[in-house]
Amino acid sequence: MNKQSTFRIHLKTAAICVGLLAGLTGASASAQSTPSAKATFAYTSLTVLPPCNSTDAAGCAGSGSDGWTSILKQQLKTANQKDLFINASLQCGIVTDTTVKSTNGSLDTAEARATIRVKVKITSPTGVVSYAQPSTGRDAMNTVGDGIVFCDRSQTLKARFSGLNCKADAYGVVTCADPEELQLILKTLNANAFNFVAPGMDSGVNTIEVLARSSATASATGTNGSLGSANAFIGAGSVAVEEVRMIKGNTGETISF
Repeated sequence: MNKQSTFRIHLKTAAICVGLLAGLTGASASAQSTPSAKATFAYTSLTVLPPCNSTDAAGCAGSGSDGWTSILKQQLKTANQKDLFINASLQCGIVTDTTVKSTNGSLDTAEARATIRVKVKITSPTGVVSYAQPSTGRDAMNTVGDGIVFCDRSQTLKARFSGLNCKADAYGVVTCADPEELQLILKTLNANAFNFVAPGMDSGVNTIEVLARSSATASATGTNGSLGSANAFIGAGSVAVEEVRMIKGNTGETISF
C-alpha cells in the first residue's frame, strides 16, 4: 500500500470519528436542554376542581378518582443532595348556602361545609414520586388529613319558628300551615400561602406539581324542606421553587429553648 492510499484511509477514519463525535454532542445537548437554575416560578388563573365528598364510595363525585388535581407544574434542574424550598400561594374560594324552614316550634337545621387542601408532588429524574413536607395537616375540626388545609368553612344554621297562616281551633290550639323561612349565604375569596420543603433531591431535572383537592358536604334536618349546599374553588395561584442548602439534619421540627 502506497503512502497516498494510507493517507486517504486516515482521512476517511478521521471523518467517521468527527461524525460520531457530532452525534454524541447532539445527544448530550438534547438531554441537557433544561438549563441549570437556582429558582423557578409558575402561575395559573381560575381552576375548576371536581366536587368531592368523603362519603363517595365510587371516588370523587363517582368519577373513580381521588380528587387531587394538578394546578401548577414546573421543572427545576438541581445538583445532587440539594434541597427545595417551595412556596405555594392560592386564591381560595368557598360558597356555603343554608336555608331553614320551621313550623309549630320545630327546631330545623341546615349545615354546609367546604374545604380545599393542597400538597406538593415531586417526580425525580428516575420517576420516583415523593411529597414535600409537610404533606398532612389538621382541618377546622382538628382532624388530620392528606394535604395542608388552605381554607375550610363549616356553616350551621338553626331556627325554631311558629310558622305562618296560623289558626286556632275550638280548644285554643294554634296550628300554622306554612313554615317560616331563614336563609344564609356566604361567599368568600381570600389568598393563602404555605411553605413546603423537599430535602435531599436527586441531581437532574425534578418536576414539581402543586396538587389541590376540594371537598363539599351538606345536610339538613326537619320535615319542612330545609336545604344546605356548598362549593369550593381555586382562583389565581402561583408557586415559587428555590434550590437551597439547608442545615444538615434539619427535620423541620420547631426547636425548643
